[in-house]
Amino acid sequence: MADREPNTDRKSTPSASGPTGASTTSATNGSAASVFALGRADIVVIGAICVGVGIALGFFLPALGAFAAKFPIPFGDVVEKLSQFDQAWVVIARPIVGAVLGAIATFVITASTTPLHISNDEIIIGRPDDHPLRISRASFSTAYFDGNDLTILTEGGHQAYKGDVEGKKDKVAEAFTSRGYRWGEI
Repeated sequence: MADREPNTDRKSTPSASGPTGASTTSATNGSAASVFALGRADIVVIGAICVGVGIALGFFLPALGAFAAKFPIPFGDVVEKLSQFDQAWVVIARPIVGAVLGAIATFVITASTTPLHISNDEIIIGRPDDHPLRISRASFSTAYFDGNDLTILTEGGHQAYKGDVEGKKDKVAEAFTSRGYRWGEI
């Protein structure tokens, strides 16, 4: 029993993760797939930055209020009035509220990213738990970037997908071309 692999019905196992959020998974049949998605480290960094900025804003709210009083900034009156509260519980609560708002910002940022999975057989756009778009190799025609949006066309010339995806443009293009998918505008 010790040499039996758990979850033998899995199709792929993670093998590497890059700094751009792209990771490669190798399938059991020997083919490789590229996955462009935020990794855990990326999410932790985004979370640390958002929570840190929230705490700093909560801590430095009185200084921001003084700044808002001198210059015409958006919502300057509101910031100035909020910064005038100096009771002990408010001084403690401001960084806590900032941290909570930073955590909410982290969730919104990570939930708004679109993962891209490119294999030899199909292209999957979206999260598995959120009804991803699956484009088979047989129905695929071409893919290209139109500005910052990835555009995928089907054999009939219909636009199957146009939107933002994770990953750098050159790495996404390389993932398509290395698997024999057509890349570039038609």
